[in-house]
Amino acid sequence: MTTILIRTIIIYIFLLTIMRIMGKRQLGELEISELVSTLLLSDIASLPITDQSIPLAYAIIPIVAITTFEVVMSVLLTKVPFFKNILSTHPAVLIRQGVVDRKEMMKNRISIDELLSELRQKNVSDISEVEYAIIEQNGKMTVFPKRLYAQPTSEELGLSPKEHGICHVLISDGRINRHGLLCTKKSEAWVLDTLKKRKTTTKEVFLMTLDDSEKVTVIKKE
Repeated sequence: MTTILIRTIIIYIFLLTIMRIMGKRQLGELEISELVSTLLLSDIASLPITDQSIPLAYAIIPIVAITTFEVVMSVLLTKVPFFKNILSTHPAVLIRQGVVDRKEMMKNRISIDELLSELRQKNVSDISEVEYAIIEQNGKMTVFPKRLYAQPTSEELGLSPKEHGICHVLISDGRINRHGLLCTKKSEAWVLDTLKKRKTTTKEVFLMTLDDSEKVTVIKKE
């Protein structure tokens, strides 16, 4: 049991390193080649864990080879259009200018029920409201409603809202977030002074954020 535990920890740490090298995109938006690589990695990594007679090197070497191949292929797909056309998928337009493309649906083996289900998940109840529906390379659907049914923009309403940017976490569960301070270029003294004005302390704060417009949000612990 001790040997299995040690081998599992080694493979686990090694796979974490490999996945970091492959990049975040492989974790959430898998293309066909990336999915195959991930399945192979999981199968190869499990062999020395379940069978102690197999040396760790028998798993590490193939994993390194597959990772190297995948990284090289990612570079080629980015730099060489020829390889991208052969190995990578292309977005599929299922609805174009309000017209459903039945041939494209058959090509991608998508039924009308599946299309309607995807539209409902995008808060679209009527297919006639859709101008474009596109299946992206990662398998997700992008939907563009017709202008008549789209939400009006601030420009169309004649408004000039202030940009707030994104919120950066300064305190999380009573602890100061150093990365948040770095992003906002604030000091720990500034955070403490801000909390003092609100008559609270770091330990009493569950979440404190600061957006690009200098808006501070403080949520206390219950």
